[in-house]
Amino acid sequence: MDTYFEQLITMRKGAKELFGTLGVWVAALVLSVIFVFLSMIVPFISTLLPFIIAGLLFGAYKLSKQFSVEYEYIFTNGTFDVDKIIAQNSRKRMLSFEIPTVDVLEKYNPQNPPRGEFSKKVIACNMDDNDIYYIIVSDAVKGKRLLVFTPDERMKQGIKKFLPRYMQMSAFKD
Repeated sequence: MDTYFEQLITMRKGAKELFGTLGVWVAALVLSVIFVFLSMIVPFISTLLPFIIAGLLFGAYKLSKQFSVEYEYIFTNGTFDVDKIIAQNSRKRMLSFEIPTVDVLEKYNPQNPPRGEFSKKVIACNMDDNDIYYIIVSDAVKGKRLLVFTPDERMKQGIKKFLPRYMQMSAFKD
């Protein structure tokens, strides 16, 4: 029987995302005002002004949507994938690995983060959540990779089944 779980994590918007969105809209407004004043000087621009302003507003809308980020954990028969979803229409595979190749699976402590050189670090969770774990996976080709994530109970049980025996008993213990 196949094992398949999906979990969607919506990232909360912090100050960086809010200021980024605000900055995009302020820039669009400032550029619109500049083009209005410029159209008074250069008559050719006045004929294109509605299209220019519409383009600026559309561009601001598209850019501000880029600050909407979600992560999806996909667990299929021992394979764990993490996808980053931007604006609910663009998907990028951030990390993929086989659960039996996991070296470390422990509770994440922000005061004492995992140390070492990682070829890839993926933080696919809200850092103010309670139930945060990290996984370190070593691969001869891809190197040492770190994943920080917040699995739900179904995901935890599915991962536990495919972990090496010596890790199953201690996995996801508080």
